[in-house]
Amino acid sequence: MIEASERARMLRAYSIGPRMIAYLEEAGITRLEDLADAAAEQIAMRIDIVSGRPPLNRLGIQAIRNLIELANRECGPC
Repeated sequence: MIEASERARMLRAYSIGPRMIAYLEEAGITRLEDLADAAAEQIAMRIDIVSGRPPLNRLGIQAIRNLIELANRECGPC
């Protein structure tokens, strides 16, 4: 489960909203640090597999990229 403080940190990324946070949580990503140096396409695939929904579109993948950039800025080399 994503703690409220982590949720607030994640929501600061451009185009990240409550729905994407729920997808991340469902995929087992609970901390911003979990995304440092990650590949957006791999995170998107992980979300697609666990959610059973149609694949994330390019805007969803870009939102994940924005979140990864935030993680890299805030965590540095985590």
